[in-house]
Amino acid sequence: MKNLILILSVFTLIFGCLTIGYCYDNDSDNEFTFTSPPVEIDRDEIPYGGSPVNKLERGIINMATFWMELPAEVAKVSNEQDPAAGVTIGVVNGTITSAMRALAGVYDTVTFPIPSYTKPAMKPEYAWKAADDKIRALLW
Repeated sequence: MKNLILILSVFTLIFGCLTIGYCYDNDSDNEFTFTSPPVEIDRDEIPYGGSPVNKLERGIINMATFWMELPAEVAKVSNEQDPAAGVTIGVVNGTITSAMRALAGVYDTVTFPIPSYTKPAMKPEYAWKAADDKIRALLW
């Protein structure tokens, strides 16, 4: 048992020096020295739009904002027909579209590691874009 602990300790020390980049240097008065240069990552150079993180974010946002489709559809139908149709047909359409948006959010969240990261399950990509366009068309 003591031999196993000793072997694991030595392995941990060696592995730690190799992965972290620090190594004990006997020539420098018992100090640790950095053996490799640090890596700098520029966040602007990371292709965020085509990454799994984008798909996960889109799914979470759509699951949180799916309800915005209901007033958007009411506004759309009210603008295209009349306010009475918006209150009846728009509510039904909005409920169906909200359910589809929530399911698209669940789909994007569950399948975020699987590629096609740039193709949303529903267009527009986010619910607030649809709501903003439809409500602006009604009011302005």
